[in-house]
Amino acid sequence: MQHSPLGSIRTKLIASFLVVALIPLLLLAFINKQTTEKALTENAQQALSAAANETTNRIDAFIDGNLNAVRVEAILPGLARYLSLTPKQRDGSPEMQLATETLIRLSRKDMLNILSYALLDLNGKNVLDTYTSNISKDESVQDYFKEPLQTGLSFVSSMKRSPRIPDLVTLFFSSPVRNAKGDILGVLRVSYNATVVQQLVTRQTERAGAKSFAILLDENNIYLAHSTAPKLLFKSIVSLPFDVVTQLQRKGYLPNSPIKELATNESKLKQALDNEQSYLIASLEATGNQVNMIAIARLKYKPWSVLFAQPLAVALAPVEKQIRDTMFLFAIIASVVTFIACVIGQLLTKPIIYLTNIVFQFTAGNLDIRAKISSKDEIGQLAKSFNNMALQLQTSFETLEQRVQERTAELVIAKEKAENANQKLEQLVNLDGLTQVANRRCFDERLQAEWKRLAREQQPLSLILFDVDKFKLYNDYYGHLKGDDCLIKIAQTMQQMLHHRPADLIARYGGEEFLALLPNTDLVEAIKVAQSIQQAIQNQAIPHAQSDIKNIVTLSLGITSVIPTYDIKPDTLIASADKALYNAKQKGRDRYCTH
Repeated sequence: MQHSPLGSIRTKLIASFLVVALIPLLLLAFINKQTTEKALTENAQQALSAAANETTNRIDAFIDGNLNAVRVEAILPGLARYLSLTPKQRDGSPEMQLATETLIRLSRKDMLNILSYALLDLNGKNVLDTYTSNISKDESVQDYFKEPLQTGLSFVSSMKRSPRIPDLVTLFFSSPVRNAKGDILGVLRVSYNATVVQQLVTRQTERAGAKSFAILLDENNIYLAHSTAPKLLFKSIVSLPFDVVTQLQRKGYLPNSPIKELATNESKLKQALDNEQSYLIASLEATGNQVNMIAIARLKYKPWSVLFAQPLAVALAPVEKQIRDTMFLFAIIASVVTFIACVIGQLLTKPIIYLTNIVFQFTAGNLDIRAKISSKDEIGQLAKSFNNMALQLQTSFETLEQRVQERTAELVIAKEKAENANQKLEQLVNLDGLTQVANRRCFDERLQAEWKRLAREQQPLSLILFDVDKFKLYNDYYGHLKGDDCLIKIAQTMQQMLHHRPADLIARYGGEEFLALLPNTDLVEAIKVAQSIQQAIQNQAIPHAQSDIKNIVTLSLGITSVIPTYDIKPDTLIASADKALYNAKQKGRDRYCTH
C-alpha cells in the first residue's frame, strides 16, 4: 500500500525554504504594522484630546458667561429695592411690578434654555419667580442659595433631575443681591435646562473621529452626559458608598433607585481619573466591553471631566487593509517557494521514498520483503540496517504475539478495576457529604436531563423547595453537631417518603435548604407529596426550643410545576419555587405556597 511521504525530509526541505523566504517578509510586515499602529494611535489621541479640550473650553465659557451675567443682573436696582421692602410692603408695590418685569425680561433672553428667574430672600424663601408655582417655596437648603451668601460670589450648581418634570435636567446659576451699601439682601437664582450643556458635550463627536463618543462626569464620577448611551445618565462609573449615595439622592443628584442600579463597573477609568491622567486605553463595560482610546480633559469652573473615546478597532482600521495586502503577497511568495522546494525535494528524496514504501509493505504484514541496496551512501546503509532489523523481527514475531495476549489480559483486569473505582467516585461526587442525599451538582444534571426529556414528551415537571424554619437559631441553641444531626434526619425522612417514587430526586440545595424534583408530576400531585413530607417531619417531633412557630422543627415549602419547553431555561423552575418559598415565609412559615 502506497503512503504519502510528505512527512519527512521533503516536508523539512519545504519548511526550510519557506522559513528562509518568509521570515524577513514577516519581520518587515510586523515592523510596518507596529509603526502604522503607533502613528494612527497618536493621531487618534490628538484628535480626541483636541475635541475634549475644545469641549471643556466651550463649557467653561458657557459657565463663565452665565456667572458673569447673573452677577451683573443681580445688581439691577429694581431687584435690590424690592428685596429691601418688608413682606407686607412688597405685595402690589411698584417695586414688585418693576422686579417682576425685570425677571421676565431677563428670562426671555434665552427662552429655549432658561426655565425661570427667581428672587430668594435671606431666609431662602422664593419671593418672586417667573415660574409662579415656585413662589413661597423654601429653597434655603439648596447649595445655590447657601454658597452665594457664604462667599458673596456668583455660583453654579451641579446638574440634577427635576422633581416635577420627567427627563428634565436642571442647572442653577445664582448671585447675591446687594443694596447700595453692599449689604446682601437675597439671592438671584436662574434655572437652566441642562440640555444645553449636554449638547455642548456631544457636539464635537464627529470631529473627534468615526464612531467616537463623548462623556461628561461630575465630581462624584456620575454621568451627566453620554452621546451614545443616555441610559447611563445619573449613574456613577463605580459603586459609591451608601452614605454618599443617600446624600446625593436627597439632593436630587441621583435617582431614587436601588444602589446596584446606580453604578457601572469602570474601575480602570476611575483609577485614571483619580490619578489625573489625560489619556488611557481601556474597555468600557457600558459600551459592550470594546477597547477604547479615551482622552480626558477637566473643567476650570467645576470639578467635572470631559471624556472623548473612540473604539481602538475603528482607529486602527487602516492597519487591517495593510495586513490583508501583506497576507496576499505572503501567499504568492509561499506558493512560489513551495513549488521550488517540491521540485528539489523530489530529486533528493526519491531513494527515501522507495525505502519508505518498503517499510510500509513490511509493516502491513509482508515480512519477507527486503530493500535493494543500490548505493553505499547513508541511504544504502539505512537499507542494510532495515534488512537486518526485518530479519530479527520476523524471528521474534511468534513470541511477541504471546506477550501481547498476556498484556491484553492484564489491561482488561486493570480496566475493570478502574471502572469500579470510577463508579465509587461518581457516587461520592453526586452525594452530599453530610446528609447522604443528592448534592447540588447531581440535582443540576438531573434537572437538565429531565427538562429535555419532558420537553420532548410534553409532560409536567414539578419542584418543591424546602427550608428548615429558624435553623440558625437551632444551630445557635443546640450546637452545630445537633444541627447536622437534624439535617441528616430531615434528609433521610424525605428520602424515605419518596422511596416508592424511583424517578423522584431529593437533593440538598445548600445550608438548610432541600429540593424535591418530581418528573411526570403535576401541581396537584406535587402538593400531596409536599404535604406528606411536611407531615412526616412534624411526626419526627424534633425539638426546637428557640422557634417562635412551634416547639418542634418545621418546614416552609415552595411548590411549582411546569410543562418544560425548549425556549425556557430550567433555572426558571428554581426561581419560581424560590418565589413560592419566599411567600410561604412571608405568610408565617410552617406552610407551603405555590407559584
